[in-house]
Amino acid sequence: MLTISDYFNFGCKGHENFNFVDVDLSDDTKLFIDPLLIESSVDPWSKGANAVLQSYMNCLFTAFRDKTPERRALLMHAREQNATKLGYGNGYNGKGKSPDGLFSSLKGLSELIRKIPTINKASDLKVFVQKFGEDNMSDLITNILHLQLNEFTIQELTRWGAVPDTQSAFWTWDLNINRWEQVTRPCYTYRGKELLLVPKWTVRKNYLFSVHQYLYTVIIDRIRENGYEGWSKEDIWSNIPRQSDDWEYQFIVNNTVDDPTLLTKYHERIPKHYKRSYGSMSDDDLDMMIYGKAFHKIA
Repeated sequence: MLTISDYFNFGCKGHENFNFVDVDLSDDTKLFIDPLLIESSVDPWSKGANAVLQSYMNCLFTAFRDKTPERRALLMHAREQNATKLGYGNGYNGKGKSPDGLFSSLKGLSELIRKIPTINKASDLKVFVQKFGEDNMSDLITNILHLQLNEFTIQELTRWGAVPDTQSAFWTWDLNINRWEQVTRPCYTYRGKELLLVPKWTVRKNYLFSVHQYLYTVIIDRIRENGYEGWSKEDIWSNIPRQSDDWEYQFIVNNTVDDPTLLTKYHERIPKHYKRSYGSMSDDDLDMMIYGKAFHKIA
């Protein structure tokens, strides 16, 4: 194992010491950037990153709703990202790894957004696009926020006395002009490839939002309020017809088409769920994930 702190000779380990994930450079770490953690954080970096992310999502959902030619242009720089050393790596998780594959995955959004106008957040992709997993989302966010992650990397490594070793030209989303823009910035590399550090408060091993969680926390509540007040959630769950392998997905789509405000309620509820479930990982959690044991800051 060779972590960021090893590579730059920081002389210490443990996430209490760092603002970033001290990833292993020899292999991908199965952590993912979570859009809801960015959205719910109040630090300046997260606020700026969330504004950029929402700008992209607004353009994406509008283009797919209206079926404009811009749909493909919006995805042309959304590709697998290795600079963060997060995710599954090695091309796992299928067809969403290329712009064409991502376009194919998202085609069904056009009709869904017309029927469900409340689809408007990055997290909705994980719920309403089948087989769009954490790895797909995390890579997409990394591309959208490439500049913000580059700036975070420069800021953090400069604090530790590391000097950028080259410059890199890359594409990033510009919220001022609502399109991809190529920029050139100083960067750090490992074995000739760019490194991007990720704020430690933005990552999780898995997202808390999902088809199942939306169904169980919001849609079943709606059913109870409409004639099944005496039923428990478990009873309602057990009595939902299961007519196909993807019955949960079809059930949430049908119910949200009938009442798009259900998704608005979910948008309001899921941040509270993150707070109850300790949405961001603790320093000890990250230490165990990366090093296999917890470290504590030396006074």
